[in-house]
Amino acid sequence: MITLSSDEARNVAAEAYSYLYPLVTMDVTRSQLTDTSVGAIGHAAPNTLAHLREFPDAAFRAVVAPNFDTLYSSAWIDLADGPLLLEVPDSGGRYYLLPMLDMWTDVFAAPGWRTTGTGASRFVIAPPGWTGEAPAGAQVLRATTSVLWMIGRTQTNGPSDYAAVNAFQDGLALTRLDGTAPSPSLRPSVAPVGLDLHREPLAVVNGLDGVTFFGYAARLLAQHPPHATDFSVLARMAALGIVPGAELDAATLDADRVAALNDGAKAALELQHAAVARTGRMENGWTVNAENMGVYGNDYLKRAIVAMVGLGANPAEDAIYPLAVSDAAGEPVVGEKDYVQHFAPDRLPPVKAFWSVTMYDADSFQAPNRLDRYALGDRDPLHRNPDGSIDLYYGPTDPGGERTANWLPAPSGPLRIMLRLYAPGPAVLDGTWAPPALTAV
Repeated sequence: MITLSSDEARNVAAEAYSYLYPLVTMDVTRSQLTDTSVGAIGHAAPNTLAHLREFPDAAFRAVVAPNFDTLYSSAWIDLADGPLLLEVPDSGGRYYLLPMLDMWTDVFAAPGWRTTGTGASRFVIAPPGWTGEAPAGAQVLRATTSVLWMIGRTQTNGPSDYAAVNAFQDGLALTRLDGTAPSPSLRPSVAPVGLDLHREPLAVVNGLDGVTFFGYAARLLAQHPPHATDFSVLARMAALGIVPGAELDAATLDADRVAALNDGAKAALELQHAAVARTGRMENGWTVNAENMGVYGNDYLKRAIVAMVGLGANPAEDAIYPLAVSDAAGEPVVGEKDYVQHFAPDRLPPVKAFWSVTMYDADSFQAPNRLDRYALGDRDPLHRNPDGSIDLYYGPTDPGGERTANWLPAPSGPLRIMLRLYAPGPAVLDGTWAPPALTAV
């Protein structure tokens, strides 16, 4: 083991924190969403599908940056007892997506509208190393960790469309290969004793001190093996005693080690917040993330930032989520100002499916407003200008008249305005199209 100076130890701890941040965030989210005692929307036992039957309200805090375009069908899947069979009904051409994330937040498979079509289909979700035989007509999806999160999304064109989407959700089935119900149990939790899981996952994870965080992460490492390309960061972490299954306790560690772990964790979290705007290419005040999204390789900082501001992101080919970080003048976007965004007739979002824009507060949650409106998109009755262009309005002031249909009310303070582009076209992926700037009014 190499010997580290105090500065080097702090730097390695910061590097390790961002590397491990998605793993810890996933486990906290898993712990909450598989706790059926609370009876909240989206909660279900492991290996059991949970469906959101309508769009979330302002109080929803289970997942950061929820969307208002699709209804979720999710399941926390544990393959300890072997593979499971997922059956999907014919969606009748409706857009749906069933991305499957390993415990490191990488999407290892994404059945759906773009990849496997919309006809009835069957998939075997297999644990690492499985060599069995799949049932006839079923495609095998090989998981990269034996615990995973399926975050299904089905296109929903407003409340009037709920019934049709709910019928599709009811047709989804998760069973053993022989058709029997899977075990609803999950391996024992390794979360710190006394961890308060009644707050949103982001607050839980960000509230952990470094020693507690790294001890939690070390136990998770023993359950969820890292990717094969992670050798280098694992070797550096080992110099601080962060290895799979290690127990880290401030009462037994020397003061220098405690300081390095705590200071490194704090510095890394500050960096993640500061670097949100730098994770993609900047276009007109928007950060557009297309590279490495959904499958991050060794870009650990980007993976951590995405877990922090939008856990469960998809590969770019399925959806891209540009985020507004400044207005046309380069100033931060805040809820105390009013903005207009002008889409020329030939510069509307070029997508193969559909698009929307959602208003969030500084923590990527929707905020209550008198219209109970959190998103607008191409399936809404937007007001168009005579030339076919569209102006969208953001801020505290109702623009009035026909323009109210194009207005997203804003809470006070820093804003996160997110554009969602489902099945983006080549112009989005190659950067020849970018969202128009927000102009302060």
